[in-house]
Amino acid sequence: MDTEAEVMKTRWLLPAALLLAITGCGGLTGGAEGDVTYAEVPSPSEPGGVHPLTLDIAVPEGPGPFPAIVFIHGGGWVIGDLDDYADRIQEASRRGFVGVTINYRLANLDDGHGKALHPWPAQLQDVRCALRWLAANAATYQVDTSRVGVIGGSAGGHLAMMSAYARNEARFEPDYCPYSENLEVKAVVSMCGAGDPASVYETTDWWIKPYVTRFLALPDGAKVRDAPEVFADVSNLTYLGHGPRVPLLILQGTADTLVLPEVQRSFAVSAQLLGQEVHVEYLEGAGHDIDATHRAESDEFIWKWFGERL
Repeated sequence: MDTEAEVMKTRWLLPAALLLAITGCGGLTGGAEGDVTYAEVPSPSEPGGVHPLTLDIAVPEGPGPFPAIVFIHGGGWVIGDLDDYADRIQEASRRGFVGVTINYRLANLDDGHGKALHPWPAQLQDVRCALRWLAANAATYQVDTSRVGVIGGSAGGHLAMMSAYARNEARFEPDYCPYSENLEVKAVVSMCGAGDPASVYETTDWWIKPYVTRFLALPDGAKVRDAPEVFADVSNLTYLGHGPRVPLLILQGTADTLVLPEVQRSFAVSAQLLGQEVHVEYLEGAGHDIDATHRAESDEFIWKWFGERL
Protein backbone atom coordinates (compact mmCIF):
# COMPACT_ATOMS: atom_id res chain seq x y z
CA MET A 1 0.00 0.00 0.00
CA ASP A 2 1.40 3.37 -0.94
CA THR A 3 2.27 5.67 1.93
CA GLU A 4 1.53 9.39 1.79
CA ALA A 5 5.16 10.15 0.97
CA GLU A 6 5.06 7.78 -2.01
CA VAL A 7 2.12 9.35 -3.81
CA MET A 8 3.64 12.78 -4.50
CA LYS A 9 3.29 13.70 -8.14
CA THR A 10 6.52 13.86 -10.10
CA ARG A 11 5.42 17.10 -11.77
CA TRP A 12 6.15 18.86 -8.48
CA LEU A 13 9.75 17.74 -8.16
CA LEU A 14 11.54 20.46 -10.17
CA PRO A 15 9.63 23.40 -8.67
CA ALA A 16 10.05 21.77 -5.28
CA ALA A 17 13.80 21.78 -5.73
CA LEU A 18 13.65 25.48 -6.50
CA LEU A 19 11.55 26.20 -3.43
CA LEU A 20 13.82 24.10 -1.25
CA ALA A 21 16.66 26.38 -2.27
CA ILE A 22 14.51 29.27 -1.07
CA THR A 23 13.51 27.73 2.25
CA GLY A 24 17.07 26.88 3.13
CA CYS A 25 18.40 23.97 5.09
CA GLY A 26 19.84 23.35 8.49
CA GLY A 27 20.65 20.71 11.06
CA LEU A 28 19.97 20.27 14.74
CA THR A 29 23.02 20.10 16.99
CA GLY A 30 23.61 20.19 20.71
CA GLY A 31 21.48 22.29 23.02
CA ALA A 32 18.10 21.48 21.47
CA GLU A 33 15.49 18.76 21.82
CA GLY A 34 14.33 17.37 18.50
CA ASP A 35 11.40 15.44 17.07
CA VAL A 36 8.99 16.30 19.86
CA THR A 37 5.47 15.23 18.85
CA TYR A 38 3.04 18.02 19.67
CA ALA A 39 -0.03 16.31 18.19
CA GLU A 40 -1.21 13.46 15.99
CA VAL A 41 -3.74 14.01 13.22
CA PRO A 42 -5.85 11.21 11.71
CA SER A 43 -4.33 10.25 8.36
CA PRO A 44 -6.73 10.63 5.41
CA SER A 45 -4.76 8.08 3.35
CA GLU A 46 -4.45 5.32 5.95
CA PRO A 47 -7.63 4.32 7.82
CA GLY A 48 -6.81 4.19 11.50
CA GLY A 49 -3.41 5.77 10.91
CA VAL A 50 -2.10 9.05 12.24
CA HIS A 51 0.03 11.88 10.89
CA PRO A 52 2.48 12.96 13.63
CA LEU A 53 3.22 16.67 13.95
CA THR A 54 6.65 17.45 15.36
CA LEU A 55 8.75 20.33 16.58
CA ASP A 56 12.27 21.06 17.79
CA ILE A 57 12.87 23.27 20.79
CA ALA A 58 15.95 24.97 22.27
CA VAL A 59 15.92 26.42 25.79
CA PRO A 60 18.44 28.95 27.13
CA GLU A 61 20.72 28.03 29.99
CA GLY A 62 19.94 29.40 33.42
CA PRO A 63 16.75 30.14 35.30
CA GLY A 64 13.61 31.08 33.39
CA PRO A 65 10.96 31.76 32.44
CA PHE A 66 12.07 33.07 29.04
CA PRO A 67 10.29 34.72 26.12
CA ALA A 68 9.76 32.38 23.18
CA ILE A 69 9.94 32.64 19.40
CA VAL A 70 8.18 30.13 17.15
CA PHE A 71 9.69 29.70 13.67
CA ILE A 72 7.47 28.58 10.78
CA HIS A 73 9.19 27.33 7.63
CA GLY A 74 8.22 28.30 4.11
CA GLY A 75 7.97 26.36 0.88
CA GLY A 76 4.77 27.43 -0.84
CA TRP A 77 2.65 25.54 1.72
CA VAL A 78 3.64 22.33 -0.10
CA ILE A 79 7.24 21.57 0.89
CA GLY A 80 9.80 22.49 3.56
CA ASP A 81 10.72 21.22 6.98
CA LEU A 82 11.41 22.42 10.50
CA ASP A 83 15.13 21.87 9.89
CA ASP A 84 15.09 25.08 7.86
CA TYR A 85 15.30 26.99 11.15
CA ALA A 86 17.41 24.58 13.20
CA ASP A 87 20.24 27.08 13.45
CA ARG A 88 17.93 29.96 14.26
CA ILE A 89 16.31 28.30 17.28
CA GLN A 90 19.75 27.68 18.71
CA GLU A 91 20.72 31.28 18.07
CA ALA A 92 17.48 32.27 19.79
CA SER A 93 18.41 30.24 22.87
CA ARG A 94 21.84 31.87 23.00
CA ARG A 95 20.08 35.24 23.01
CA GLY A 96 17.77 34.32 25.87
CA PHE A 97 14.70 33.12 23.95
CA VAL A 98 13.15 29.68 23.88
CA GLY A 99 13.37 28.82 20.19
CA VAL A 100 10.82 26.52 18.56
CA THR A 101 10.67 25.35 14.95
CA ILE A 102 7.62 23.40 13.83
CA ASN A 103 6.43 21.07 11.13
CA TYR A 104 2.89 21.34 9.84
CA ARG A 105 0.83 19.40 7.31
CA LEU A 106 1.77 20.19 3.73
CA ALA A 107 -0.39 20.31 0.63
CA ASN A 108 2.14 18.29 -1.38
CA LEU A 109 0.57 14.85 -1.09
CA ASP A 110 -2.00 13.53 -3.55
CA ASP A 111 -5.30 11.88 -2.62
CA GLY A 112 -5.18 9.78 -5.80
CA HIS A 113 -7.45 12.19 -7.67
CA GLY A 114 -5.03 15.05 -8.20
CA LYS A 115 -5.95 16.93 -5.04
CA ALA A 116 -3.93 17.66 -1.93
CA LEU A 117 -4.51 15.51 1.14
CA HIS A 118 -3.93 18.49 3.41
CA PRO A 119 -5.28 21.70 1.85
CA TRP A 120 -6.00 24.94 3.68
CA PRO A 121 -6.72 25.47 6.59
CA ALA A 122 -4.76 22.42 7.84
CA GLN A 123 -1.56 24.46 7.99
CA LEU A 124 -2.98 27.18 10.22
CA GLN A 125 -4.73 24.63 12.43
CA ASP A 126 -1.37 22.96 13.03
CA VAL A 127 0.35 26.23 13.88
CA ARG A 128 -2.43 26.95 16.36
CA CYS A 129 -2.00 23.53 17.93
CA ALA A 130 1.77 24.00 18.24
CA LEU A 131 1.19 27.28 20.09
CA ARG A 132 -1.24 25.51 22.41
CA TRP A 133 1.33 22.79 23.03
CA LEU A 134 3.81 25.49 24.00
CA ALA A 135 1.32 26.94 26.48
CA ALA A 136 0.57 23.51 27.95
CA ASN A 137 4.27 22.73 28.35
CA ALA A 138 5.41 26.18 29.44
CA ALA A 139 6.59 25.03 32.86
CA THR A 140 8.65 22.18 31.40
CA TYR A 141 10.46 24.42 28.91
CA GLN A 142 10.55 27.60 31.04
CA VAL A 143 8.38 29.64 28.68
CA ASP A 144 6.88 32.98 29.66
CA THR A 145 3.57 32.65 27.82
CA SER A 146 2.96 36.40 28.00
CA ARG A 147 6.01 36.98 25.75
CA VAL A 148 5.69 34.83 22.64
CA GLY A 149 6.51 35.89 19.08
CA VAL A 150 6.18 34.13 15.74
CA ILE A 151 8.28 34.40 12.60
CA GLY A 152 8.21 32.79 9.19
CA GLY A 153 9.54 33.11 5.68
CA SER A 154 7.41 33.08 2.53
CA ALA A 155 4.47 30.73 3.21
CA GLY A 156 5.67 30.59 6.80
CA GLY A 157 5.39 34.36 6.99
CA HIS A 158 1.77 34.11 5.86
CA LEU A 159 1.05 31.52 8.56
CA ALA A 160 2.87 33.54 11.21
CA MET A 161 0.65 36.52 10.49
CA MET A 162 -2.50 34.39 10.37
CA SER A 163 -1.65 32.81 13.74
CA ALA A 164 -1.71 36.29 15.26
CA TYR A 165 -4.50 38.08 13.41
CA ALA A 166 -6.97 35.20 12.91
CA ARG A 167 -6.41 33.80 16.39
CA ASN A 168 -10.06 34.17 17.40
CA GLU A 169 -11.62 32.67 14.27
CA ALA A 170 -13.55 29.55 15.29
CA ARG A 171 -13.44 27.96 11.82
CA PHE A 172 -9.68 27.51 12.16
CA GLU A 173 -10.08 25.54 15.38
CA PRO A 174 -7.80 22.45 15.43
CA ASP A 175 -10.39 19.95 16.66
CA TYR A 176 -7.79 17.18 16.86
CA CYS A 177 -5.54 19.18 19.19
CA PRO A 178 -5.39 17.82 22.76
CA TYR A 179 -4.66 21.28 24.20
CA SER A 180 -7.13 24.12 24.66
CA GLU A 181 -5.18 27.09 26.06
CA ASN A 182 -4.56 29.72 23.39
CA LEU A 183 -1.40 31.80 23.37
CA GLU A 184 -1.62 35.49 22.61
CA VAL A 185 1.12 36.28 20.10
CA LYS A 186 2.84 39.56 21.00
CA ALA A 187 5.03 40.21 17.94
CA VAL A 188 5.34 38.92 14.37
CA VAL A 189 8.09 38.92 11.75
CA SER A 190 7.31 38.05 8.13
CA MET A 191 10.19 37.51 5.73
CA CYS A 192 8.79 38.02 2.22
CA GLY A 193 5.52 36.52 3.45
CA ALA A 194 2.33 36.43 1.40
CA GLY A 195 0.11 38.58 3.58
CA ASP A 196 -2.59 38.59 0.92
CA PRO A 197 -2.19 35.44 -1.23
CA ALA A 198 -4.62 36.75 -3.86
CA SER A 199 -2.37 39.71 -4.69
CA VAL A 200 0.69 37.48 -4.71
CA TYR A 201 -1.03 34.87 -6.89
CA GLU A 202 -1.91 37.45 -9.52
CA THR A 203 1.63 38.82 -9.80
CA THR A 204 4.02 35.98 -8.92
CA ASP A 205 6.22 33.85 -11.19
CA TRP A 206 4.21 31.35 -13.26
CA TRP A 207 5.68 28.25 -11.64
CA ILE A 208 4.50 29.13 -8.15
CA LYS A 209 0.83 29.44 -9.14
CA PRO A 210 0.11 25.66 -9.07
CA TYR A 211 1.38 25.56 -5.49
CA VAL A 212 -1.21 28.14 -4.50
CA THR A 213 -4.09 26.37 -6.24
CA ARG A 214 -3.06 23.05 -4.73
CA PHE A 215 -2.84 24.62 -1.28
CA LEU A 216 -6.33 26.12 -1.69
CA ALA A 217 -7.86 23.01 -3.35
CA LEU A 218 -8.60 24.97 -6.53
CA PRO A 219 -8.19 23.74 -10.11
CA ASP A 220 -4.96 24.65 -11.89
CA GLY A 221 -5.30 27.95 -13.68
CA ALA A 222 -8.07 29.23 -11.42
CA LYS A 223 -8.51 32.98 -11.24
CA VAL A 224 -9.04 34.96 -8.05
CA ARG A 225 -12.42 36.02 -9.38
CA ASP A 226 -13.39 32.33 -9.66
CA ALA A 227 -13.07 31.78 -5.91
CA PRO A 228 -13.16 35.14 -4.09
CA GLU A 229 -14.41 33.59 -0.86
CA VAL A 230 -11.49 31.14 -0.78
CA PHE A 231 -8.90 33.86 -1.31
CA ALA A 232 -10.63 36.04 1.29
CA ASP A 233 -10.56 33.20 3.81
CA VAL A 234 -6.79 32.81 3.48
CA SER A 235 -5.97 36.54 3.45
CA ASN A 236 -4.70 38.38 6.50
CA LEU A 237 -6.55 41.45 5.26
CA THR A 238 -9.81 39.75 6.19
CA TYR A 239 -8.85 39.66 9.88
CA LEU A 240 -6.56 42.63 10.45
CA GLY A 241 -9.38 45.08 11.08
CA HIS A 242 -11.15 43.15 13.83
CA GLY A 243 -8.43 40.79 15.03
CA PRO A 244 -5.87 41.32 17.79
CA ARG A 245 -3.46 44.25 17.53
CA VAL A 246 -0.02 42.69 17.11
CA PRO A 247 3.05 44.60 15.87
CA LEU A 248 4.37 43.29 12.57
CA LEU A 249 7.81 43.59 10.99
CA ILE A 250 8.05 42.75 7.29
CA LEU A 251 11.44 42.07 5.73
CA GLN A 252 11.23 42.37 1.95
CA GLY A 253 13.83 41.91 -0.76
CA THR A 254 13.81 44.56 -3.47
CA ALA A 255 14.65 41.91 -6.10
CA ASP A 256 11.99 39.41 -5.00
CA THR A 257 10.06 38.05 -8.01
CA LEU A 258 7.69 35.79 -6.04
CA VAL A 259 6.33 38.37 -3.62
CA LEU A 260 6.87 41.65 -5.42
CA PRO A 261 7.99 44.68 -3.37
CA GLU A 262 5.04 46.73 -4.62
CA VAL A 263 2.62 43.98 -3.56
CA GLN A 264 4.21 43.90 -0.12
CA ARG A 265 4.04 47.69 0.11
CA SER A 266 0.33 47.67 -0.74
CA PHE A 267 -0.36 45.02 1.88
CA ALA A 268 1.53 46.97 4.55
CA VAL A 269 -0.39 50.16 3.79
CA SER A 270 -3.69 48.29 3.94
CA ALA A 271 -2.73 46.74 7.28
CA GLN A 272 -1.82 50.14 8.68
CA LEU A 273 -5.14 51.60 7.52
CA LEU A 274 -6.85 48.76 9.39
CA GLY A 275 -5.17 49.90 12.60
CA GLN A 276 -2.18 47.59 12.81
CA GLU A 277 1.39 48.60 13.67
CA VAL A 278 3.44 47.59 10.64
CA HIS A 279 7.09 48.28 9.87
CA VAL A 280 8.66 47.33 6.54
CA GLU A 281 12.39 47.02 5.96
CA TYR A 282 13.51 46.68 2.34
CA LEU A 283 16.73 44.75 1.81
CA GLU A 284 18.40 46.15 -1.28
CA GLY A 285 19.18 43.51 -3.90
CA ALA A 286 17.72 40.62 -1.92
CA GLY A 287 15.51 38.10 -3.66
CA HIS A 288 12.86 35.89 -2.10
CA ASP A 289 15.49 33.97 -0.14
CA ILE A 290 16.69 36.81 2.07
CA ASP A 291 18.87 34.53 4.17
CA ALA A 292 20.90 33.42 1.15
CA THR A 293 22.40 36.86 0.60
CA HIS A 294 21.35 39.13 3.47
CA ARG A 295 21.41 36.90 6.55
CA ALA A 296 23.42 39.27 8.75
CA GLU A 297 21.18 42.19 7.86
CA SER A 298 17.96 40.26 8.44
CA ASP A 299 19.27 38.89 11.73
CA GLU A 300 19.92 42.39 12.98
CA PHE A 301 16.32 43.41 12.30
CA ILE A 302 14.84 40.19 13.70
CA TRP A 303 16.65 40.12 17.04
CA LYS A 304 16.17 43.83 17.60
CA TRP A 305 12.43 43.53 16.89
CA PHE A 306 11.84 40.64 19.25
CA GLY A 307 14.23 42.01 21.84
CA GLU A 308 12.21 45.21 22.09
CA ARG A 309 8.76 43.60 22.03
CA LEU A 310 9.00 40.38 24.02
